Amino acid sequence: MKKYVFIFFIISSQIFGQNPIDALRPFWGYEYSQVLSNSIGNATVASGYITPGLTSNPANLAAIQFGYFQLNFSNSGYNSNSSSVTNTGFNGIDLVHPVKVFRGRLVYSLGAHKKTDFISNYQNNISRFNEKGKLTSYHMAAALEFARNVYLGADFNFLYGDNEMTVLGNDKTYYYKPRYSGSNITLGLLHILSKNFQYGLSVDMPTSLSVKEEYIETNYYSDGNTFSQVYNYETLKPITFHFGVALLLKSVNFFYEGKQTDWSNLEFDSNEIIELDGTPASILINEEIRNIYNATTSHHFGTAIKLRDTPINLFSGYQYIPTPFNSVDQENINEVFARYAYNFGISLSLQKNITIQGSYENYNVDINDESNNFERISIGMSLHDLAGFWN
Repeated sequence: MKKYVFIFFIISSQIFGQNPIDALRPFWGYEYSQVLSNSIGNATVASGYITPGLTSNPANLAAIQFGYFQLNFSNSGYNSNSSSVTNTGFNGIDLVHPVKVFRGRLVYSLGAHKKTDFISNYQNNISRFNEKGKLTSYHMAAALEFARNVYLGADFNFLYGDNEMTVLGNDKTYYYKPRYSGSNITLGLLHILSKNFQYGLSVDMPTSLSVKEEYIETNYYSDGNTFSQVYNYETLKPITFHFGVALLLKSVNFFYEGKQTDWSNLEFDSNEIIELDGTPASILINEEIRNIYNATTSHHFGTAIKLRDTPINLFSGYQYIPTPFNSVDQENINEVFARYAYNFGISLSLQKNITIQGSYENYNVDINDESNNFERISIGMSLHDLAGFWN
């Protein structure tokens, strides 16, 4: 029974109007940052200079001593036993630029990147569900050396995107396309205790998204009768805490990051959507959110290896990402739908200032005794410390 619950929630959110899934969906995709960060399982809160550019901790920027320009592309796909869906395209661009100061360090960063992939599909004897979309972040970040080996940073993100979903039934088709716009701020700290050990902390402040949802329902047996409606609402993601450490040795580095979010504090709000008795729908939806969502802590592990006497670095990672669902029908679906991800990456220095990178990610989810997986292959190129390029 429990293995059908999540799919029922997904499909019923299109069929029966707004519910807690609508508030969660824009924050529950497959996250992306940049090639090296993904290669170590997104265990980047304490990675420092090892992963220049975009990480979960903007304070890492202040550990970078050189200018850096990076761009990347990816091909992603979701595969089940019944069908598959793919998404290929440009992922992002990022610029890191140190500024000369009298004492300490000051570094800023600008960029745009795909923050989240929305992609899935599922099919049974009753219906077929397909989903494809993305959330893009345009960001401005800055970091400084607050005290000796203590770095502080802030990252301002402007979010835009959409998600296109279709449920094809035996007699009806449900089409659903929410469009997202919003913003959030991440604050971070990196403390280097020694040349071999450092820790990091960061906080994603509440993320507010405005949603404009297009909904179309077509009935095959009523002469193609179609119903359409546009809904407007707001969803607010609660604070997320990141914490972790890094052990940096001569030829190998180890990383860990924990990520904690209390999803029961997720909020839905709309002045337009009301129940038949005139009660704002947000009251009932937020009560459901408190009943079915709980706090989660995901765990991210990463390794980076420098191959001696070669221009090659190897990376690997592992992620355990539990779902926010609480017990349903006295069964804990959290263990059923937890995501387990394996990450691998490589970087190769072509010249002193030019590096190419590649990564592979595989997320496994078992649904209804089917093996489902999300895969993403990314390639990128970085230019760094080019003479005369930054000045």
